[in-house]
Amino acid sequence: MRKWIVGFLALLLIAVVVINSSSSAPRVETALVERRDLLITVQEQGRTRARLPYTVTAPVNAYMQRTTVIEGLRVEQGQALAELSLLAEDNRAEASYRANLQAAEARRRVADASLAEAESALARARNEADRRERLYLDRLIGSEEVELYRQAVQVAESRQQSARSSLAAAQADIEGARARLMGSGSTAETEGNLTLSAPVSGTVLAVHERGDRAVAAGTALFDISDGDALELVVDLLTQDAVRVSAGDEILISGWGSTETLRGIVDYVEPQAFTKFSALGVEEQRVNVIGSLIQHHPALGAGYRIEAAIVVAQHEQTLAVPTSALFRRNEQWHVFAVVDGRASLRAVQIGDRNREQAQVLDGLQADETVIIFPSDLVVDGVEVSVE
Repeated sequence: MRKWIVGFLALLLIAVVVINSSSSAPRVETALVERRDLLITVQEQGRTRARLPYTVTAPVNAYMQRTTVIEGLRVEQGQALAELSLLAEDNRAEASYRANLQAAEARRRVADASLAEAESALARARNEADRRERLYLDRLIGSEEVELYRQAVQVAESRQQSARSSLAAAQADIEGARARLMGSGSTAETEGNLTLSAPVSGTVLAVHERGDRAVAAGTALFDISDGDALELVVDLLTQDAVRVSAGDEILISGWGSTETLRGIVDYVEPQAFTKFSALGVEEQRVNVIGSLIQHHPALGAGYRIEAAIVVAQHEQTLAVPTSALFRRNEQWHVFAVVDGRASLRAVQIGDRNREQAQVLDGLQADETVIIFPSDLVVDGVEVSVE
């Protein structure tokens, strides 16, 4: 009986050894090396803000009556915002107000000239772009040159919008200077009322003063967006920002919807700033300013967004998952699967994003590579593919 038990245990031990030896091949996950379109992006959180907001200030020293305007209210240009009870001013203040009025009128003349110049430049840019479109249709020039002239039209439109805003601001300065003169003793009655109106149509972003008290000239009373236009502010590490240029596409997500909106980079601010990360690391960052190409009524000013700025793109390039890459001897490597065994390959990598990397040398299309290789995977070892 004892011999039978010993024999059974021996057979059981042999079976365990055989099973272990048959399953000694490490199990691995694989992916295919294939050609695909590859977008290279710089990703960071950002926010929206009102483009060219107007701050409505008290034009004179006055007593502000109680206002019913609240944040979020939609107002139209010329709509009454508040009533001010004017106070008398001395002669010296009146002379200063007259000088301010003359200066404001001079600024408006400059703004008029700038707008005329911007409109002329826009018309010229559109004509040039139309000519290039026709040449492109005739296959006399390439698509890259057409895109340059399309971008020139966008820049000219932005300058025209800026010139119009400058003209509106200059006109508002004139109205403010005239309003100050309304309170001066030698040009009007020493007491009276002034209705403060909205300079543009838009949404009230902030109400700084509710009224029922005296306010000094220049006190900020209301912030109003210019037509509810939004722009994007994305602060990047300076080493990432140097890869970004005006005209780059921005893919906007994470703002509260599954829809991805599109934007475009307007400019990168010339001045960087210091910011401390959540771990207390000092970072140098710079703001990238962009505008929305696709608008959504639910997206407002001050909203958080996830921005992916496209700094390069490759069409149908050979790509490998970044999870298959690892560094060895200061060079990128992967494990390819050849005849059921792991084969160590040195590869040359170009641009890459979080998921895929461009392969310049070392791999061919339709080869299989191991992703997330463990320490059990070595060159030549037999692997079991999941």
